[in-house]
Amino acid sequence: MASRACIIMSHQHYILWQIECNEIQSLEITKEVEDVFIGSDVRYDDIQTLLRAIVRNESITTIRFEGDFLDCLREDKRSEIIQAVGSYLPSLHEICLGDAPVLVSDLCHLVSRSKSLKKLYIHDLILQGTSDDFKAFETSLLFSKSIEEFEMKECTSDTLGIDLNKIKDSWMRKNAVNRVTPLQQQNYSRKRLSIAPRTA
Repeated sequence: MASRACIIMSHQHYILWQIECNEIQSLEITKEVEDVFIGSDVRYDDIQTLLRAIVRNESITTIRFEGDFLDCLREDKRSEIIQAVGSYLPSLHEICLGDAPVLVSDLCHLVSRSKSLKKLYIHDLILQGTSDDFKAFETSLLFSKSIEEFEMKECTSDTLGIDLNKIKDSWMRKNAVNRVTPLQQQNYSRKRLSIAPRTA
């Protein structure tokens, strides 16, 4: 059944075939979907074929969605694809999102649902959402058990009163705590013991 699906997909578009048949590790899309998936039924208002390929994939480790790709999708389609990669890619280790308006709730979903994601890079995004959405995103980053690297560059928010530096500062404080390894803690304890007064 799987091989038959792969054959059908290969007739529609090579990239879709690669995704569905686990023949791709790095997925980079930087142009409008209609320019990337020429000859398929993927369009800015209908990305269901792409989503179906993604939810079947087990090989993608790195994703880069930049340029016109996310920016030219409708908001609901943008949410669908960000949430899909967070929910259905078991091998995803790194993702970079840029150059588009993005709902903070979608980033929160990505961080909290992906169990394999280690590196999250976002740049030149217009982050949208309520103050509660931003707090939830900050919390999901702080309590993520998988993410090891987070970088946010040249991002802005269209929500009044939101300080994006707070998210970065919280992440940096978390990393500062994590840099104290168990070995360092053990050595520190030994030093403290070595200066304890001797008893008779």
